[in-house]
Amino acid sequence: MSLRIMIALAIAAIAPVAAADTLSRALDTIGVYGEVATTPSSASASDPYGSISANGGNTTGGVGITMTGVNQSLWYTHLSADYAFGSPINEGTVSGTLNNVASASVSGSAHVSGHSMAFNARIGKLFAIGENAAVGPYLAYQYADFKVGLDGITAGYRNNAVGGGAFGALVLSSRLSVTGHLGYLAGVSASASATDYYGSYSAYNPPSSGVLQIGAKADYRFDPDWSVFGGIDYDRYSASYSYVPYALNASATINDIRGIVGMAYHF
Repeated sequence: MSLRIMIALAIAAIAPVAAADTLSRALDTIGVYGEVATTPSSASASDPYGSISANGGNTTGGVGITMTGVNQSLWYTHLSADYAFGSPINEGTVSGTLNNVASASVSGSAHVSGHSMAFNARIGKLFAIGENAAVGPYLAYQYADFKVGLDGITAGYRNNAVGGGAFGALVLSSRLSVTGHLGYLAGVSASASATDYYGSYSAYNPPSSGVLQIGAKADYRFDPDWSVFGGIDYDRYSASYSYVPYALNASATINDIRGIVGMAYHF
């Protein structure tokens, strides 16, 4: 075997190890963050007697925790949980027509309470691009919970979704790294409930929601063990429902946009 071939094989064997060391130093983190979440959302429903739609959103604060790790074989793991202090819909408008009352138009607004929260888990395999970058696919699971309350009446929706996507990381220097992800999760199960002055109710077989996920983050290391980071995450929830016996159709979309700033410990 020629010396040139031996050198090429040695470089090919060393590069993934060097990339794993570089990525591990940059990405092996546990962090906490604060967030500003905005949720422009919409919902609509119709039956033989009329239709109604609602559009609104809310901007609120929140907190979260995240953990990311990469091992020497470039397997990637990510866990995160975040909690927004307000309802996903507030200051919304409602409009519609009621066919049994001469197609009268109705409109109004609401001031509501509530919260939104999500837990995300991802595991995937990265492939090195040189010593400072990697990209690869991942599998993902998400649990999300939304709650809305108005004058003693509350409604909740909980969604489970599984899917996958792609994750990429680029280490720009010993201090600075950037990461990003893009994925889609299909809804697999959901539950919904409401409580009013007379009792509690559970929805029968509510639709689960698909989730489109996009995110990017930059991490700056100011100390061997500590860094600050900032980024943006976008989750889009979309669900629809059709109940044939009553010709009832309904759909809802929640756009969850979160700007995050936090601090991380590198382990």
